[in-house]
Amino acid sequence: MTIATAARNGNTLAIAGELDFASVADLWESARPLFQAEPICRIDLSGVHRSNSAGVALLAAWLHTAHHDQRPLVFVNVPTQMRAIIQVAGLETILPLA
Repeated sequence: MTIATAARNGNTLAIAGELDFASVADLWESARPLFQAEPICRIDLSGVHRSNSAGVALLAAWLHTAHHDQRPLVFVNVPTQMRAIIQVAGLETILPLA
């Protein structure tokens, strides 16, 4: 079983581990309270060592939640593998990557 974790540091949510079909649903649930407490403005993906399209879908879901709550959100330190999936899917104009 793959594991991904989320840790809050101020207005930044640091993600670590593998983002795949086995881990994304659990990460979505475990990170939900972290979004509800105070606004998250940045999601730092420097700790992600592997991802597939499920990880990119998670970013899109988090962005949707932020837009629904009228909060800005940017993704930083996006791994090359995720950037490639985002580009192939044509999402580079939708997902705010720094």
